[in-house]
Amino acid sequence: MKKIHITTLGCDKNTVDAQQMLGMLAENGYAIEPDPAQAEIIVVNTCCFIQAAKEESIEYILEYAGYKESGPCEILVVAGCMAERYHKELAEEMPEVDGFLGVGHIDNIIDLIKSVESGRGGETLAGDIDRPYLEEMPRYIEDNTITAYLKISEGCDHHCTYCVIPKIRGRHRSRQPEAIYREAAYLEEKGVRELIIIAQDITQYGNDLDEEIDLAGLLTRLSEDFSFHWIRLLYMYPEGITEALLDVIAGHENICHYFDIPIQHTEDKILKRMGRPVSKSHLFEQVGLIRKKLPDAVLRTAIITGFPGETEEDHEGLLASLRALKINRLGVFKYSQEEGTPAAAFPNQVDEAVMERRWNEIYGQQEEITAEANEAFVGKSLDVLIEEMEAPGTYSGRTYGDAPEIDCMVFANSGEEVLDIGNFYKVKIIQTLDYDLIGDVESELT
Repeated sequence: MKKIHITTLGCDKNTVDAQQMLGMLAENGYAIEPDPAQAEIIVVNTCCFIQAAKEESIEYILEYAGYKESGPCEILVVAGCMAERYHKELAEEMPEVDGFLGVGHIDNIIDLIKSVESGRGGETLAGDIDRPYLEEMPRYIEDNTITAYLKISEGCDHHCTYCVIPKIRGRHRSRQPEAIYREAAYLEEKGVRELIIIAQDITQYGNDLDEEIDLAGLLTRLSEDFSFHWIRLLYMYPEGITEALLDVIAGHENICHYFDIPIQHTEDKILKRMGRPVSKSHLFEQVGLIRKKLPDAVLRTAIITGFPGETEEDHEGLLASLRALKINRLGVFKYSQEEGTPAAAFPNQVDEAVMERRWNEIYGQQEEITAEANEAFVGKSLDVLIEEMEAPGTYSGRTYGDAPEIDCMVFANSGEEVLDIGNFYKVKIIQTLDYDLIGDVESELT
C-alpha cells in the first residue's frame, strides 16, 4: 500500500477538490500520509489566481521535488489551477514533475498515477474545464472534523476584466440539489459542526437548473433538515443578494449573519473598467438592505488597489466609501497583471510603489473601523466555536462573524474548566485587541 500526500494551496474550492482526490485514492487502496517527507506519491494542488499564489505554488513544487532525491518520493504530480493553465511551461521548466492534472480532471487522479507507474510519465490531463460538475465523487475527511466546506457550483460567468477564473474553472455549473444534500449528510455523519457553503458566487446557484431551484430554497432545506450549528456563506456578489434570500437567512438561527461580498472597488469608473455589473449607489443600497434586515450582520469584502487607471481621486473616493460603509472585515489585494485578461492590456498601469502606499493607507484606515466594530461586542455574550487550547485556561475560537483563517479570533478564559475542542460555548466579551476579542467563558452550549 503506497503512501500518498496532497498539499492544497489557494482557495477553499481547492480544498474540496483535494479531499475528493483523497477520497478516490483511499477507496483504491492508497494510504493517506500527512507528512510529505514520508510519502511515496506527492500531489501539489496549486493556485495561480494572482502572482503571489503562483510563486507559492512554485516554491512547494521545488521543495517536494527535493524529496525525490532525499526521501521516499517516487512520483510528483502537479494538480489544480496552475496545472490547468501552465502545464506546458511547467513541463519544460520542471522535468522532475511526473504528471499534470487540471481542475476538470481531478477524477482521473488514479489514471494519472497508474500511467506514471507504468513508465509513461510526463502525462498531462487538462483542458476539459466546462464538463458537468463531478457529482458523487467520494470525499475524504477525518472523523469529528469541526468545519467543512460544501461546494454547490463550479466555474464563473462574470468575466471580470482582471480575473482568470473563467479561463481556469470554466463556465458556471450548479450542482443538483439532491447531490448536495447527500454530501451534507456525509459531512453531518463525520461530526461537522460548521458547514461553509462555497462557490465563486453562491447567489448564482440554480440559475442554470430548473426554475424552482435557487439558493434560498437550498439554504432552507440545509438549515431545517440537518444538525449543523452554523451554516456560513462564501461568497455572495452584491447583485445577487435579494430580499427573499435575506428573509431566509433571518428566519433560520443556524445560518450565520455573515456576508462575504467581494465588491473589489466602490468608484463607478473603476467598477466599469473591472467589468463589474454594479454601481457605487447600488453597493450602498445593498449594504443598507442587509443591515436593515439583519442589524447584527458582519460584513466582509475584498478590495483591489492599484487597478489600471486608478487615480488618486479614485483612491480617496474608495477610502471615503469604506469609511461610510463601515465594512467589518476587509481584505486588500494589490492589482496583479494576469496575462490573457483584458485588464493586463489596459493603459495607465499603476506603479508598484503607488500600489504599496495605497494598500497601507486602506489597511491603516480599516484597523480603526474594525476596532470600532469590535468595541460594540464588549459586554455581550457570544456563541464561540472553540478550536484550540492556547494555554491552560485560555482557548481560541471564532464567532459567527469570523470565517476560518481570514478573520478575527476570540481568546476565551475558562479558569480551571477544561473546554472541549469543537464545541460551542457562551463567552462574555470583556476586551478588544484591535482585531481580536477577549472574553470569559460562561457556559457550554448544547
